[in-house]
Amino acid sequence: MGSQNRPDQRRVESGLDFSGRTLNRIDLSARIILNTTFAGASLRGANLTGAEFRECSFMETDFDAAILKGTVFENCDFSRASMTNADLQGATFRSTTVLSYEPAAKMMRPSSNTFEGAIFNGSSFRRARLVASKLHNVTANNVDFSNCDLRGSSFDGATLNDVNFFGAQLIDADFSKCPEAHNSLPEYAKLVVKLVQPISTARLEEVLAAHLRWLATDGHEGLRLNMRGMDLAGRNLDGYDFSGTDFRGARLDKASMKNVKLVAADLRLASMNRTNFTSSDLRGAFLSKGALKRAILSNANYDAAALAPSAAPVATQHRQAP
Repeated sequence: MGSQNRPDQRRVESGLDFSGRTLNRIDLSARIILNTTFAGASLRGANLTGAEFRECSFMETDFDAAILKGTVFENCDFSRASMTNADLQGATFRSTTVLSYEPAAKMMRPSSNTFEGAIFNGSSFRRARLVASKLHNVTANNVDFSNCDLRGSSFDGATLNDVNFFGAQLIDADFSKCPEAHNSLPEYAKLVVKLVQPISTARLEEVLAAHLRWLATDGHEGLRLNMRGMDLAGRNLDGYDFSGTDFRGARLDKASMKNVKLVAADLRLASMNRTNFTSSDLRGAFLSKGALKRAILSNANYDAAALAPSAAPVATQHRQAP
């Protein structure tokens, strides 16, 4: 019988009270824990990998250095909890009050926390300190980040809907790979965060002409093209010579770049989901790890030695040898 038909054999705990207990380094991995209170408990260094917590209270719980990879929290209360240096990669929070702070409550220390793929629906981060945190690919519907310290944080691939950033500290926060940020951020925030920048067709043609002069004269005339942080998603850019162009952090999703020259172009941190590079020349291009995984590369010519080890496309993209 296939594993998909087997009942869940994980250990289930329900109705327990660990209030104020010292549970440092406890291993609760892969457990299912229901209707349990950990209020005021210490879970420092605890291993909660793959566990599920439903209807649990973590008020004022200390999660410092805890491992919460793939942990699921549903209808849980984290008011005034502390998660310094916690690893929350792949954690899921559903209908949960997450790191909600009152004015006198202790703050989460800057620790570059990771919330990769987390779900924050209906959650509150009010007054939380999330300096330099990675909120990549998170889903945030009806979330309160008001007065939250998000300086230097990044929201790559985040889905934002009905999110409150009022009063949040957002200097150097990176929303360049979060297209929905324009509709979610207050006007003051747009002056201090990193956003992809739109460019008009007329302006694009102007800078492209200057770049072609720069290429034709070996840099003596014209100007090298700088598309860093620009939003070129869905554009038709077929046939252009972008050799040496700076595309760092640009959004190229679903752009058509067939028969394009990108020799020695800098494409690090560029978003290239379904970008069509058919018959294009990417030899010597600078690419972030895994950058071409979702790109279309039929008959593309690229030097694999110039890519990071896992940046080569998957087999279904039909790479053709130069």
